[in-house]
Parts: sequence; structure tokens; C-alpha cells
Amino acid sequence: MTVPFFIALALNLGISTTGYTSIDNNRIVVKIENLKSDKGVLIIALFNSEESYLKKDYKRLIVDAKNIKESVVFEDVPQGIYSASIIHDENENGELDKNWIGIPKESFGFTKKSLGVMGPPSFKETCFEVKGKEISVLIKMKTF
Repeated sequence: MTVPFFIALALNLGISTTGYTSIDNNRIVVKIENLKSDKGVLIIALFNSEESYLKKDYKRLIVDAKNIKESVVFEDVPQGIYSASIIHDENENGELDKNWIGIPKESFGFTKKSLGVMGPPSFKETCFEVKGKEISVLIKMKTF
């Protein structure tokens, strides 16, 4: 009597935990507007926490600006809260070039909001939630 009970319990536990995987198969489609040229590359960064925002990206895509149609896609993204940013690195030096007073010389953008007060917007101002299989977000590029 106890053996069938433990078999049933083991099967039940196995079935009940299958929905709790650590990696979900979600997609984030990042739509891009106001791209001014096809020079250089776009560095598209995805951040998954306020602590890592603009310091250490969770995922990164580097795409030749000539190959950008309207969007790029992050695949295999777990459900959660994210923010994304883009730098249009026209000279391909791996960073956002700025003038002598710190104003960006290359285009950039963030999800939901392009500018913060005297600097980039916060994670809270730019974050979005991934909870379905696919989500589309828009980044409008900003140039000074």
C-alpha cells in the first residue's frame, strides 16, 4: 500500500514542477525609430535589474546599421522586468562618444523614454515586463 502511494507522490511532484523552468522561451522584439544613418553598428543592450542597469547588460546584440530593417529580436528571455538601450556607434569604437561637456555626439535611445534629467533615464522610467511569449517595445533614437 505504501509503495503505490510513493510512486503516485513522485509522479505528482514531477508533474507539478515541470511548469517551473528557469529559462522561458520568450522573445523581445525591439522596434527602432529615427535611425539617422546606416554607418557603423548598433549596440542593443538588455538589462534585467536596477542594479545592473547601464553597468552590466544581461544580453547584448551588435548589429551592422546597414542590416537594420525595423527591429531586432532577443530570443530565449525568461519572464521578468527588463529595460533596453541602444547606442548607434557610428565609428565602431564600442562606446557612446560625447563632446567636451558630456553631450552625446552619437545617437542613442531607451525603451519608453529617451532622456532623463541631466543624464540617462532611470531603470524604473524605462522598464517593461515580459510575461507572454513575445513582447514588442519601441526605442526612438535621439540625436543632439
